[in-house]
Amino acid sequence: LDSTMEPQNRKAEFEDAKAKAAEFLAKGDPQAAIDQYGDAMICAFDDTQRGAIHSNLSLCYLRLKDYAMALTHADVAMALRPGWEKGYFRHGEVAFEQRDYATALKNYEEAVKCAPNDAALNHRVKLAKEATEGFYFRQLLPGRDICVDAKNPVEAQIFGAAVQMQNFIYLVGDARTRQCAVIDACWDVDGIIAVAKKDKMSITRAVATHYHFDHVGGKPPPPFDALGIEVPGIKQLEASGLPVHVQEEDAKKLRDIGVKETSMTLHRDGDVLRVGDVRLRFVHTPGHSPGSMIVVVDGDNPGSPGGGAGIVVSGDTIFPGSCGRLDLPDADKERMFHSLAKCASALRDEMTVYPGHNYNGASSTIAKEKRDGLLRPFTKTQWEAMMGGK
Repeated sequence: LDSTMEPQNRKAEFEDAKAKAAEFLAKGDPQAAIDQYGDAMICAFDDTQRGAIHSNLSLCYLRLKDYAMALTHADVAMALRPGWEKGYFRHGEVAFEQRDYATALKNYEEAVKCAPNDAALNHRVKLAKEATEGFYFRQLLPGRDICVDAKNPVEAQIFGAAVQMQNFIYLVGDARTRQCAVIDACWDVDGIIAVAKKDKMSITRAVATHYHFDHVGGKPPPPFDALGIEVPGIKQLEASGLPVHVQEEDAKKLRDIGVKETSMTLHRDGDVLRVGDVRLRFVHTPGHSPGSMIVVVDGDNPGSPGGGAGIVVSGDTIFPGSCGRLDLPDADKERMFHSLAKCASALRDEMTVYPGHNYNGASSTIAKEKRDGLLRPFTKTQWEAMMGGK
């Protein structure tokens, strides 16, 4: 390209080279994009255009994992356009990829100063802060975080049912290593994965608090089976190579929906699963199902979950003010009585409780459930009277 060409032709060549570069980048060929951005640079008129090209070159080199060149171009973009957010953003992206989270946070915050209302930049600040602390936690609700924008009529029916069921799905893990487990993956597997990807996290484990279809997927039981639709869930994650963790008494039910036994780790009370440096502790709480379990993340984990008191992902064992249904075929009122008493005695009052459904609030505490819910003390006779008999 000739930098001495007429301004009109030069502008056309600049836009053409930039468009071709973007096309190559979209196709996953950053090296070809680099060549085109080089041509665009020759035709650039001013520092505004040159700064934009350097920003794009930083992205290209980041895709190639050439961090030195990615940082060089990010810094040039910052120098050419010091009041523009993209140069700081690019520097932050490189630092984040290298797990230099303090530097990433500093640059993301500088980018936000330039564009305070940019949602994506503010999200990056949140991710970098979490990464410096070490704990990652997301509570996903159908209709809000997942199960939106159905691609076909069948998916629309599934999403509609998910919104009615009000299940919570959880992503829990290590914000420093960028690994997380998904707890009770159901209804919208692609949506769950998209949330993790947006957060720069990799889902490395699938955990089931119990086997019911609205928590792990599969064919719904009557009367929910009228539509003849299979709900996506843990089976699809397992098919992609993800290990599955379940309490041993519910394992057969997962095999029944097609989860391979070789992919499953069967757990007993007190087992611990490490996700990065974060420990998930499984407590067997039979009652709602034979293999129901709660997932405890104690407060001494990285990032001090629950403000240092810890958190409990309670599945359908503990709801704010209640517990999971006990009128199902393999539910057991007596076992639930003992499970609730076990939770009341073994869990710290300050722990935050995150339930399996949004039936009476998105969270509670052990102390509140001891005061107002079914963790309060009562005799077995009182329990049986509340539950309508043995």
